[in-house]
Amino acid sequence: MRTYPIPFNEEARLRSVFSVPGFTEANTAVFDAICEATRKLLGCPIAHISVIEDDTQWYKSVVGIALERMPKNNSFCTHTIMSGQPMVVPDLSKDPRFENHPMVAEGGPGARFYAGVPLILSSGQRFGSLCGLDLVPHDAPSDQQMAILEDLGCAVVAALEAVPPKPVSQTPDEAVQSTFITLIGHEFRTPLTILSGSLKMLDAMAQNGANKSLLSSAYRSAEQLMGLVETIITFSNASTGELRLNETFAGFEHITKSVADLVLPGPDGTLKSIRFADNLLTLPVYMDPEQIKLALNALALNAINHGGDEITVASRLDAAGNIELSITDNGALDMNVELAKLYEPFVVGGDIDQRDTRGGLGLGLPLTRKLVELHGGEFEVEASENRTTAIIRLPAWRARTAQVA
Repeated sequence: MRTYPIPFNEEARLRSVFSVPGFTEANTAVFDAICEATRKLLGCPIAHISVIEDDTQWYKSVVGIALERMPKNNSFCTHTIMSGQPMVVPDLSKDPRFENHPMVAEGGPGARFYAGVPLILSSGQRFGSLCGLDLVPHDAPSDQQMAILEDLGCAVVAALEAVPPKPVSQTPDEAVQSTFITLIGHEFRTPLTILSGSLKMLDAMAQNGANKSLLSSAYRSAEQLMGLVETIITFSNASTGELRLNETFAGFEHITKSVADLVLPGPDGTLKSIRFADNLLTLPVYMDPEQIKLALNALALNAINHGGDEITVASRLDAAGNIELSITDNGALDMNVELAKLYEPFVVGGDIDQRDTRGGLGLGLPLTRKLVELHGGEFEVEASENRTTAIIRLPAWRARTAQVA
């Protein structure tokens, strides 16, 4: 499976990359000079300036080794651009993210040390990195060395954007703001839908006594909404469409059981509940637990609204050690739902007015996919005549990171 994370605002990031005139593979002496300074600063034989596109990474300048355009699975810099902070890995072979990386594992060049800073355009979008590499481990660079490396990174951006004398004209990216609001707006509506549905049912049942399960769903949805507001305020940037992860070690069992109290009526008014498969995973995982819970709750709510009457949550490790979390219902996708389109940006899978009430997919898919890809994972839907399964797959290194921490 994929080994690299995808920024939440990937489409907007790529628009910024392709709008800069300096982004050509033609090299100039200034970029070679910056790379030479980088490898001397870090005491490394190799330095390069990378540009991360949709499927590949290429180099504006490389010194110390010959590198061609390569797939993102072979890139360290795809991890560097996930935040505005430097990324330093003293020994790549001891980092669960990279121990099986083609550049690190046996048979490859044997990369060991990496230190890089993200390159940030004046639009705020990150497009690549300036980094040093070595084939032997290093101690982490000093704060002063990393500060100088960041200054060199700023020089790369200035040269690319021609500042001075011809500054790049930056205009607001209205599409990224609209997309961000659409995706995040859906996640505000998700707990509100649960809360509203629970309260309506409680109101209808008031004369016969409150239903404890509905009360629990309403309470959890209110908590989720409050947590979502805090997450958006703290970890997002609407101007660039970015959403950052707040990663920590969390028990996977707690994540899967976060949907336990979701008891809601389906379209026909019948209460639906969720059961759990045997042998749920209990191992700790390095992730943003709140974002994974958001993704899981969105899929569960979609199964309740659009799926069959039997809904099951399961989790397991696949043969490669990747973590799989799935929600299965015994409904079939409507014939109007086009599975191929479910993986396109911001597409929900055909005309929403044509959604059958028997297929467990809906509007939560675009955001769910983005949150999973932000974790370096993959999102997949398997559909048959009498079953629909949505699968969240997280890379194996997220479990191994917890084991070595």
